[in-house]
Amino acid sequence: MANAADSQPKTTTSATDLLRDKEPERKGGWRETIESFAIAFILAFVFKTFEAEAFVIPTGSMAPTLYGRHKDVDCEKCGHGFSIGASDELEEDWLQPVYRIDSAYCPNCRFENDVRELPVFKGDRILVNKFPYEFGEPSRWDVAVFKYPEEPNTNYIKRLVGLPEETLVIHRGNLYRELPDGSREILRKDDPDKQNVLQIMVHDNDHLETELHQRGWPRRWAAVRRDFDDPRAVAGWVETSDGWAETDSGRAFTLPVGETPAWLRYRHFVPRPETWVATEPLGTSRPRLITDFCGYNAYEGGRSSGGRDQDFYWVGDLTMNCRVTIGEVGDQARLVLELIEGRRRFRVILDPAGTVQVTSKIDLNRGADEEELLGQARIPRLETGSHQFRFANVDDRLCLWIDDDLVELGSATSYRCDPTEFPGPGIGDLSPAGIAAKGIELTVDRLRIYRDIYYRSEKAREPSMAADPDYSKESTNQLELLASVDDPRAWEEVYSQTAHEVVFELGPDEFLMLGDNSPRSKDGRLWGNSRGAKHRHAVPRSALVGKAFYIYWPHGVPFLNNGRGFPDDGDSILGKIPVMNRWFFHVEPSVETGRTKLTDYPNVRIPFYPQFSRMRRIR
Repeated sequence: MANAADSQPKTTTSATDLLRDKEPERKGGWRETIESFAIAFILAFVFKTFEAEAFVIPTGSMAPTLYGRHKDVDCEKCGHGFSIGASDELEEDWLQPVYRIDSAYCPNCRFENDVRELPVFKGDRILVNKFPYEFGEPSRWDVAVFKYPEEPNTNYIKRLVGLPEETLVIHRGNLYRELPDGSREILRKDDPDKQNVLQIMVHDNDHLETELHQRGWPRRWAAVRRDFDDPRAVAGWVETSDGWAETDSGRAFTLPVGETPAWLRYRHFVPRPETWVATEPLGTSRPRLITDFCGYNAYEGGRSSGGRDQDFYWVGDLTMNCRVTIGEVGDQARLVLELIEGRRRFRVILDPAGTVQVTSKIDLNRGADEEELLGQARIPRLETGSHQFRFANVDDRLCLWIDDDLVELGSATSYRCDPTEFPGPGIGDLSPAGIAAKGIELTVDRLRIYRDIYYRSEKAREPSMAADPDYSKESTNQLELLASVDDPRAWEEVYSQTAHEVVFELGPDEFLMLGDNSPRSKDGRLWGNSRGAKHRHAVPRSALVGKAFYIYWPHGVPFLNNGRGFPDDGDSILGKIPVMNRWFFHVEPSVETGRTKLTDYPNVRIPFYPQFSRMRRIR
């Protein structure tokens, strides 16, 4: 585990501090005095009600919701844009040259990009509202600022997931609450739209591995037909030239009106970094399970390098996005969206005339006719033209959005599944998403696959009272899991023998906090206990500071000088001004002089413009 410092916001002057600097101006007479006190009281109450404090996020424990010090990368090969954490370059705010981040792995295509000289940016600046916790009850899934129990003078920021007097379990990446009868209830995001904010990109078909495809690497989306006997088949599907046809170099697919369903499926053919430098033919690749790989942590350099190999833990909670452009509509027209998780298959079946059904098949080893209807609804008629679809299976709940509107499908689509009933991935998880249609002319593009946050079952070892204790990983054999990601049965065998769940009990007025970047978050799972608390993982109510609610300044985007702004190196004009250079460039400790040493690594670049796309409410 990376021993990264946790998010420690820095405070600025609050509204209450401003009020303390002002005293009501005294007017002549009792009436004026009373009026002045009344007005001052009202103003103080108003400011207290809307009291907010500004914080800076230094590390990436809450990525991708909140960024700490980081770099923005556009992949050299596929063009996908992503961010990586860069707080590992610093130690107690000093630049450590041996910790410079050198390269980053694209989470879309896994190419290793040179990022050493890319601009580095400070963390998100956020506003935290203190009022909700002063006069109200905290809610599950809040992003909360609190005093770190081991160091009460230090502020942390995490997501609040556990409420007082609950027993929480992390099992296979999901959060469960133990009920009085001993059963478990999965904890869903309270708002289906919130899960869209928290999900993490797996693949964006607008950014293809074109260079690899030219050398024989298979495309992830392809027209397929059923054939379990063909040795080339992936999860019983083999590529076909019938039905769907590629357009826009494989970024889009078209289908004419047909009488039988034609399938387009996603296969998780994700390259490894060494694939890009391989000299042998690439046509014998194997698909793999979707895992909790996190691009924010995937870099070389820093204090915690080695981010290329993170494919340990299978994630079955997926979301599929696409744009569908409808042309001619024939008789019995149907559009089908499908997601697979282990032995379960879920389908959305749309009639363009204005109906939608959601079905489930519990055991893929049984016959083909055993579909269970989970929900149905009337929808607006799907007219000729483009429509956005988003189908999600997250936290044992199925959700469908059409043109960004959530379709009400009924309570049965929030299904209850015993977490031990379907223990792991199956062969279908190598091709977990598909689209089929018949009787309708279609073009499908903007295909994207996302995954849910996976909370790792890690916990500080008991009964240690150390401030920074050792901890147990979710699996004691992560290397074997990594080696088995292309064989679901072998992966499950290793996981079931080496992995464990973790349980956290909470007392009255205690809360459990976890980071969104679970592989790299020093949160309630891993805290020390030098204070000797009964529940080392718990945050008492008295430690709560406030609820994070808005990113008001993500970072400025530099322009000019090939998008890097100025100064570009130590020879720039600003870099030669003694007063300015220490502000524009990093400094490091000098062993020889015992002072600070100016580097040629820019800390701030100008000119820049505001990054409006990330100025938003925190969900």
